[in-house]
Amino acid sequence: MKTKVYLSVFGLFLTASLWAASGLNYDGTTLTLNNDFTRTECGTMKANIMPETSGLACSRTTPGYIWAHGDENTGSNKKIVAVHPDGTLAMTVKISGGDPGRDDWEDICTGTYEGKNYVFIGAFGDNDLEFKDKYYIYYFEEPEITSGTKEIAVQYIRYGYPDDKAHNTETLMYDNVEQMFYIADKVKGKVCTLFCLPFKTDYGTSTQKVTKVTELGNGEKFNFLTGGDISPDGKWMAIKSKKYVLLWERQGSESLSETAKRHPVQVKAYQEETQGESLAWLDATTFYTTSDQTSDQPIYQYVRPNPATGFENQTTDDQRLTTKKVLRDGQILIIRDGRTYTLQGQRLF
Repeated sequence: MKTKVYLSVFGLFLTASLWAASGLNYDGTTLTLNNDFTRTECGTMKANIMPETSGLACSRTTPGYIWAHGDENTGSNKKIVAVHPDGTLAMTVKISGGDPGRDDWEDICTGTYEGKNYVFIGAFGDNDLEFKDKYYIYYFEEPEITSGTKEIAVQYIRYGYPDDKAHNTETLMYDNVEQMFYIADKVKGKVCTLFCLPFKTDYGTSTQKVTKVTELGNGEKFNFLTGGDISPDGKWMAIKSKKYVLLWERQGSESLSETAKRHPVQVKAYQEETQGESLAWLDATTFYTTSDQTSDQPIYQYVRPNPATGFENQTTDDQRLTTKKVLRDGQILIIRDGRTYTLQGQRLF
């Protein structure tokens, strides 16, 4: 009897190992595993700073910092925080005006439009499918990250879906190349869909309609999507569930809508996170993830080699080094920890 149990356990282990080695079944196709990324625990998202972290986004105005928001965003408690990659609090931003009143914030991203850096917040959670067209993207110019607390009034874009139905959503991404939002809905056990909407500052209060881009996954394994981000250079789009991170690579000057219709690759280094809802690109080689829990949670850093310089681990002993701006060849650049970034947050090598 014991022998049968041992054989059964061994068989399950072998099956799991073979499954892990072969990649996710995505739309009937077994995905290629991307082995480039190395995963390290770089910090801790502390519950007393931001409980139930639903979204992360890397700062473009002050590279090296991470914006985070939580689920509890009601009344005077509506805020985002800037933290160091180790989880130490740097600054708090409170929403003081312009808020249309949607409390269920589910994701955050950063991007550039007409030479200005913006923070975007997806106020579009809808677990009970009751809002239909009352979905919002809050936005405001990204402040320089210093210390203490600031109050900022937000603007917003209101939108609905082309089928005029309610959708639950946890993924908001912004493409600097097209100046376009990409939004993935969250459904359990069914195919999730990617939508897009151009960013404009003159929509006013009228309701916009997002455009369907493509379906994602096969509805069995890669569904219940919880977060994603597009690298600041527009080269990479990553979308995650709790179990997987999938990666799409833009080819040449194609639209990201074209990119999304191809099969992605699966990031092998990613390990399942309990209620993992956050992903943020620092640059084209590095992204961060963390979990939405009421207790302290690890912040993970995923780093892949840069083809030009070889492998670089971007963890430093002191994440709180001085940031300065320089003018070089007519372009304003940001120097932090000996590394150079554009104002959009793209790492230069």
